[in-house]
Amino acid sequence: MSVQPAAVATRRGLALARPSRWLLGWWSVGRVVAIAAALALKPTVWTLDRWDGRWYRMVAHGGYLLVPGRQSDPAFFPLYPIMLRALHKVGLGWGVVGPLLSNIALLLGLWLFYALTREIFSEPLARRATTFLAVFPLGYVFSMAYPESVVLVFLLTAPLAALRRHWWLATFCAAAAALARPEGLFLAFPLADIAWRQRESLSPAQRGAAFAAVLAPLAAIASYSLYLATVLHDPLAWSQAERAWGRQFRISGAYEAFAHLPATVGHDPWLARDVVFFFGYLMLLYAAWRVGTPLPWLAAAAAIVIVPVFTGAFDSIGRFGLLAPPLFWGLAGLTKSESSARVVRVVSLVLLVLGTASLAYVFP
Repeated sequence: MSVQPAAVATRRGLALARPSRWLLGWWSVGRVVAIAAALALKPTVWTLDRWDGRWYRMVAHGGYLLVPGRQSDPAFFPLYPIMLRALHKVGLGWGVVGPLLSNIALLLGLWLFYALTREIFSEPLARRATTFLAVFPLGYVFSMAYPESVVLVFLLTAPLAALRRHWWLATFCAAAAALARPEGLFLAFPLADIAWRQRESLSPAQRGAAFAAVLAPLAAIASYSLYLATVLHDPLAWSQAERAWGRQFRISGAYEAFAHLPATVGHDPWLARDVVFFFGYLMLLYAAWRVGTPLPWLAAAAAIVIVPVFTGAFDSIGRFGLLAPPLFWGLAGLTKSESSARVVRVVSLVLLVLGTASLAYVFP
């Protein structure tokens, strides 16, 4: 399948068509299934506000505190808590604000995902990929007090703005994505590719803005470190906090993750979920390559999936993959017939129910 040249997309305006009924419908189906399953566990929205949601709420309420050697909140990047605090100030309760923000942001994220996918591939593939994202088995995270839905919005707006030559908007969104989740750092790959393709037709001012957009994710993470240096006297407090969760990047981390896998799964059988998704994601990356996904996007998705293994653990890799669009492009490429796409959607919805039910026992 051929990829549309970036130059074609750059001639278009920034305005996007309003979400179609089918998109609203699949967003509704996915959210109703996830929320209903969560409420069946416990008839309160608190099911969707637990695990990391508690940490984000603590940051929103009281700021950051580093406790050396203990699990601490600097591991949780600041944009999502800032948004929670802002919405709480207008009268929304702490237990409601996170799930509400995440569910609404997902609708916008699906709309942007469809628009970006249609820029790169065909409309049918864009529609299939969007429905798969809406009902993905781990998609219950998009209804929780987690930042993934918000990150998805910024992660998709940045390249769409870049394709349309709105480079300062792309800069803002790329920085925002990185301030919400470290995966935003890998936006630099597709943004650099778009900037390179447009280089001969950009004005000097636009080239400067494009350069800023490529560097924005790294600059955003650096600004967070500078803030932590000011308030906690440790610019790497977020990395120090991650160590208490067993996450520390090292060259030998990938080897250790695989070498210790049998013992780790024996101690925590739930880890098998993330191991299965890890290998499934690798297959979807190959499928994404076969369908014609641009290499910079493949590189970004591969980094999102593979780099965490160098911490020596597979924990939460399934959730991290929600922020890798090529995975869903690959899945859509594997299901070219409506019957196969229908099977994927049905299986996904069943697994979405089971995944949501697992919140009673394990974090995403």
